[in-house]
Amino acid sequence: MMRRGELPMLALSHVSKSFGGVPAVKDVSLALRPGRVTAVIGPNGAGKSTLLRMACGLLQPDAGAVTFDGAPIDRYGSALYRHLSAVLEDSSLAYMSLRGWENLDYQGALYGFGRSETRRRCARLLDLLDLRRHMNKPVGDWSRGTQQKLALVIALMSEPEVLLLDESTLGLDVVAKHDFLDVVRESLGRGVAVMMTSHQSEVMEQFADDVLLIEHGRVLFSGEFPSFMDAYGNAGGDASLEQVLLRIFADDAKGE
Repeated sequence: MMRRGELPMLALSHVSKSFGGVPAVKDVSLALRPGRVTAVIGPNGAGKSTLLRMACGLLQPDAGAVTFDGAPIDRYGSALYRHLSAVLEDSSLAYMSLRGWENLDYQGALYGFGRSETRRRCARLLDLLDLRRHMNKPVGDWSRGTQQKLALVIALMSEPEVLLLDESTLGLDVVAKHDFLDVVRESLGRGVAVMMTSHQSEVMEQFADDVLLIEHGRVLFSGEFPSFMDAYGNAGGDASLEQVLLRIFADDAKGE
């Protein structure tokens, strides 16, 4: 059962990361809490994907710490991924020539699940995402949206406490996006903590509980979504998130 409470499940504390001497993330902190979505917002090149990859252990920060349940994530080793899963931009499965079932069974084996356990864990999600009719075809023949839905099934197979989504609905058609986000919403109801990056402002507006606004790797705002809109929206309070972000980044571009 997912834990509910005030302690963060995953926390990044004063993390920084550079590539070739060029800073990508500079002294950023955030905390993911059960049943809440932290939306990481910023223009292209702001450092969003770098931040997410540090959060899931794919990149090591040059400074600062990433912890799960209060302990550094490197202490968990591969066991971390029973607690934390990610669907990254352009997620692809290991063997695109294999059928959906074969990919599912392979990924389940990586978690240590047998075929029957893997399929039991995934059965409901396969139905919710309307994937069964595709599972006997090679994954490489599927549309990108259908591949992304299978990636979400695999990410939730281990019943993680933290789910990281990096532009995971980009390019999905309206039906695929609706199905994908319905499953994310259901996960939130079970207490999963979600970190989400997206350039689709309507998705962020619909889901964000908390906002981390970054540009050039630095934090411009960190707090709850209503506070963000109060701070950056217009006085009437009727501006959309897209309008707010256009104003923020247009003003910043003029100031450079």
